[in-house]
Amino acid sequence: MDTKHNRTLRLQVVADLICPWCFIGKRSLDQALRILAEQGLDVDVDWLPYQLNPAMPTEGMDRKEFRSTRFGSWENALAMDARAVEAGRHRGAEFNYQLQNRTPNTVAAHALVRLARSEGGADLQERLVDALFAAYFTHGQDIGDHAVLAQIADEAGMQSGAVMRSLQGHAEIREIDDAVHAMGLSGVPSYLVGGKLFFSGSQDVDGYVVRLSAANSAGVR
Repeated sequence: MDTKHNRTLRLQVVADLICPWCFIGKRSLDQALRILAEQGLDVDVDWLPYQLNPAMPTEGMDRKEFRSTRFGSWENALAMDARAVEAGRHRGAEFNYQLQNRTPNTVAAHALVRLARSEGGADLQERLVDALFAAYFTHGQDIGDHAVLAQIADEAGMQSGAVMRSLQGHAEIREIDDAVHAMGLSGVPSYLVGGKLFFSGSQDVDGYVVRLSAANSAGVR
């Protein structure tokens, strides 16, 4: 289909790369974007950082220890995992929590995502975000580990040395994270249109289509 006359809506997605509902939401959003493109609306998606665990040590923590403390018990954490697994099953998001050993600090991964946007635009950023979600949730990799990030970046099509180049962006990640928190955002995924909060929470495919179509009809850019 010739989409050269499509309108373009700019959407900022505020997410953490270890947020299961952000992963689930991305799978539905991907499908919705294809539907919207067929209807004459292109959506330029830019992924913005949010830290669910801003006090996480740089090296991360043992996952069982961290989640048992945060959620009161390991049983509570497992129940939360089970809800994500079930929801993901219906949206094409594969979870293999049994492969995970650590909960990472996500600053380095977010910095790589910002670098992907600046060096390769929305397409490269999207490939990298998708690869990071899959690496963590599907393959159980530690996306706080620089060697792991380097491999993911290479496979996503970034130029060699991307992780080293992204180091200077760590301060910017913390600044953006502070800014989105200052907007009153207390959970992710959240979606900004025109620099303002438009809606929050993972949606099904129809939910994204309806909301983004409404934004376009309202003339928000």
